[in-house]
Amino acid sequence: MLGPLLDRPRLFRTLDTGVTRRLTLVVGPPGAGKSALLASWARSLPLGEPAWLTLDADDNHVPRLLTHLAAALARATAARGGEGLRFSDGVSVPALLDEVSGHPHPLVLVVDAFHELRPGPARSALLQFARYAPGGLSVVLAGRREPDLPLHKLRAGGELTEIRGADLAFTHAETAALFRAHGAKAGDDQVAAVVRCSGGWALAVRYASVNPVRGNDPRSCLEGWSQAIRHCSDFLLSELLDPMPADDQDVLLRTSLLGEFSASLLRALTGRADLNRVLRRLSTEHDLLVRDDEWTYRLPNPLMRGVLSRELAERYGWPEVSRLLGKAARWYEDMGAASTARRYAAAAQAHAAGPAPGGDILLPPGLGRAGGGASLPGPAGDAARSPARSPGASPTPSPVTSPASPFPAGPDAPGAGPQAVADPLTRSELDVLRLLPLGLTLDEIADRRHVSLNTVKTQVQAVYRKLQVGRRRDAVRVAAERGLISPRG
Repeated sequence: MLGPLLDRPRLFRTLDTGVTRRLTLVVGPPGAGKSALLASWARSLPLGEPAWLTLDADDNHVPRLLTHLAAALARATAARGGEGLRFSDGVSVPALLDEVSGHPHPLVLVVDAFHELRPGPARSALLQFARYAPGGLSVVLAGRREPDLPLHKLRAGGELTEIRGADLAFTHAETAALFRAHGAKAGDDQVAAVVRCSGGWALAVRYASVNPVRGNDPRSCLEGWSQAIRHCSDFLLSELLDPMPADDQDVLLRTSLLGEFSASLLRALTGRADLNRVLRRLSTEHDLLVRDDEWTYRLPNPLMRGVLSRELAERYGWPEVSRLLGKAARWYEDMGAASTARRYAAAAQAHAAGPAPGGDILLPPGLGRAGGGASLPGPAGDAARSPARSPGASPTPSPVTSPASPFPAGPDAPGAGPQAVADPLTRSELDVLRLLPLGLTLDEIADRRHVSLNTVKTQVQAVYRKLQVGRRRDAVRVAAERGLISPRG
């Protein structure tokens, strides 16, 4: 949590309504501001702060979980004066429910980081407590995924209140208020640029407020918080992407190249037959995708889309990006959406060897003119076009921009899959190779290249494999012998 908490009255009103019902869910991706919202709301309650339980991995042990739950309820009731709730040793869910049902005053229980509970007895015990909570107790569950409860029944019965990722996104007014709270001076244009580029994502807005934007030009504004973008990128990759199963990671990464998409389009790009299930999980359980209608999804956050598209290019190379865009172009052509197909085809051609150099703004791809922000200078900002959201709509910039690849067509050229093994190094691998003689640690290389540590480890391993060496010293020597780097690095 960065800096002071911010009162958010529009969301406080929703939470105030929620605690008159049985259950409130606050669900959103990592860094969406769930904990900060609940902490600021809790201190505003007229009857005092609620019982609060923050979960961690150790709470997957049932006795430990129930002991912590009992302690949170006991502290909250004692803080209101009089005799607090008391629980015997070896407390059970029925005993907890029985004791709470006899309490004379309404209670609110906030359970934060629910996603820390794996499927198993501990999660089942907490969900049983939440589902059968007595009338005087309202439960607020916050986490990165939906709980496995019969939510449709609770919605139908008017017993459920929900705050989702789209609700948690900071508005212009809230962003300006946060900047003021941090003592950061920013004009309306600068605040608007931060909101557009971050999609209102709470972590990015908070980072921007402590790395203030500079100047009046939107481009200098974005330059002023490039460090914030790097921190957000590292956070997203480690907290969102890395914990996912590899197959789900692959699907999510490929969505970052697309405007709106369906399971059919992604099936054309991936060859997977289970995409309806994966997309439902990413949109409903993880709250990452917006579902515009029965068949159409999109990844709405421009900063998240930019981080993921860069990670896609880092993992698989720019030729694979071009190949995927080309497949999307053919899919749209088959669907009769000729104008959208042409835009995808143009983007595929522009990225066949990586876009032209884009200038000095350190932005993840997708933050060029996406959402109205500043474009990267030079050909990268102008030539690469991604599809609009529907046939006939105005074109938008491609979400992928990176320095051009120095390698000619070959095994890594369009048409080669992400698993293809080739002797030539990719541009990303060559960039890492050039840093190896400097004596930097892998963490320092990741920091310099604005990527995750895991990405650097993967790239270094690929360099060693392609150069047929087993350590850094030999990689530098062989690379110098082949003319890939100068003898002095």
